[in-house]
Parts: sequence; C-alpha cells; structure tokens
Amino acid sequence: MRFIFDENHPPIMARVLEPLAVMDGYTVTSVRHLGLAGTKDVDLFQILADPTIKTVLITADKAMSRRQHEVAAIRETGAVVVLGVKAWNQQGDTLERVRMMVWWWPMILHCSIEADRGSFLELPWANSVKALRRWRA
Repeated sequence: MRFIFDENHPPIMARVLEPLAVMDGYTVTSVRHLGLAGTKDVDLFQILADPTIKTVLITADKAMSRRQHEVAAIRETGAVVVLGVKAWNQQGDTLERVRMMVWWWPMILHCSIEADRGSFLELPWANSVKALRRWRA
C-alpha cells in the first residue's frame, strides 16, 4: 500500500511518516515529491492508478467527496481517500499538524487496510483516536 499526501498538507508530513510506514512495508510520499504539484485531482488519480497496489490519497479537500467527476475517478481507479475535516486546513501550525498526523497514523493505517478500494475515510481533528468513518465513492 502506498500513501500520498496531496498539496493540502505540507510535504514534511510525508517525510516524518515515511519511516513508520516502511516498518510495515508501505510507502509514504507527497505529490510535491513526485513532481505532480498542480496536477488536477482526476488526472492525479489516473496517474497514480495501479491495480497491483492500493493507493491512499491523504487530503484536506472535503469537497472532493461531492464533486461527481472526482468521485467517479476514485471509483474507477480504486483509490482510497482519507479526508481531513476542515480543522486540518485551519491549523496554521505545521508542527501541530504533523504531531496530529503521527498521533492518528496507526488508525489511518488500520482503516486504510480494511477499506474497500474506491472509498473515503474521514479523518477528524481530535485527540481521542477512533475508527475513521468510511463510505463508498
């Protein structure tokens, strides 16, 4: 499984989580590290599509779940999308965002493993960790 942070999150999140993911045999990167900054979401799903590996996009773009063309691309490519609630974008302190992502990482990993391809997971901004709400694209 590979985890990719979109442009809503600072690339340092991927760098911090990468060693944790590698311990479990997964990869973490960001669209910026892949040279895909500025790529439209639908195109990004097509570029990242790989039937042999589950791709998990981590974003704070909640509207993605309401844009029909993006939902269709998620369904078609079999991606899993972890949607951070609005507070993820509102938090101006990058260190606090990284801390929260590390705090949530084991649950993100667990829920992503369990998630069907072509689905959404909602990532709250909270200090009490629980299973992520999920729904099909």
